[in-house]
Amino acid sequence: HAAEVARELEIKRIIVPTVASVLSAWGMLTSDLRYEVSRTHYGTGRISADEVRALFAALEAQAAGRLRDWFKGDIAIERSAEMRYGEQVFEIDVPLGDLDLGAADLVAQIEERFHRRHEELYTYASRGQEVVFVNARVAAVGKVAPRGSDAGKAGSAAACTPRGKRQAWLGGWREVPVYALDGLKPGHSLAGPAIIEAETTTVLVADGDRVTVNALGWLDITLR
Repeated sequence: HAAEVARELEIKRIIVPTVASVLSAWGMLTSDLRYEVSRTHYGTGRISADEVRALFAALEAQAAGRLRDWFKGDIAIERSAEMRYGEQVFEIDVPLGDLDLGAADLVAQIEERFHRRHEELYTYASRGQEVVFVNARVAAVGKVAPRGSDAGKAGSAAACTPRGKRQAWLGGWREVPVYALDGLKPGHSLAGPAIIEAETTTVLVADGDRVTVNALGWLDITLR
């Protein structure tokens, strides 16, 4: 029913992925795996560089070790810190992914990143105020290999033929061509009325609407 909903909203173009009806499950299976850990810094005064290094070293070992228990691929480490000004009652998350933990001015670099992030979010930074390092955070990310497209070789409009016909009610009974989605290739095009069937969904193409198959094998539908 996507075309009729789009018509009500005055949308002239619809994209239908090959896995449209199970898109959330497909996304779950193709997303990178992620295991996150955090640890609070307890102490008074400014955090020291040695404390920062110790926190992140422990968290990285914990996160990567846990992910390694059930993932054997490449693992990337993402670091961040939750920080605030001394008189604030909330923290903001500051990315620290490309930070050199061995730098002599490590703490100063972290605090400067906090100032810049605070300014991005709230339009100001108070560099004269105390900066409190509250939580160190680490994410171990298991890189899932990208899945190949289901699309086959490019086709031509002439090769796009229905696998049959059947009666459908479109304001009146019409004999409508029926296409198999897995039989459509990039470059194919067809005009409605038509029915396109897949294993998990059916796409209705109204009279006057036009479908082209893009490079990914997805349906690109232009409404009349």
